[in-house]
Amino acid sequence: MAYFVKVIPPSKRARIHAGDCTFCRDGQGMENQDKGTGPTYWKPAHPEPGFPTVAEAVAFMAALPARYTDTGYCDDCQKRGALNA
Repeated sequence: MAYFVKVIPPSKRARIHAGDCTFCRDGQGMENQDKGTGPTYWKPAHPEPGFPTVAEAVAFMAALPARYTDTGYCDDCQKRGALNA
């Protein structure tokens, strides 16, 4: 499974998702979900392959600037056990 990081600069937030997450869809995000809160992006961006391990996604997120104060795992992915790799 691949892993992706959703980065949301306006809210200083980042979340790790499993590629099969309904909120992630392998780095494409949910359709029609522009909430008008400013620029957001997935890393790696579709169609690039995701991070091969959760540890690599964590390393990417840890390297984000210090302004990202709300970081962690997608709640849905955690509940499903999809981040236990």
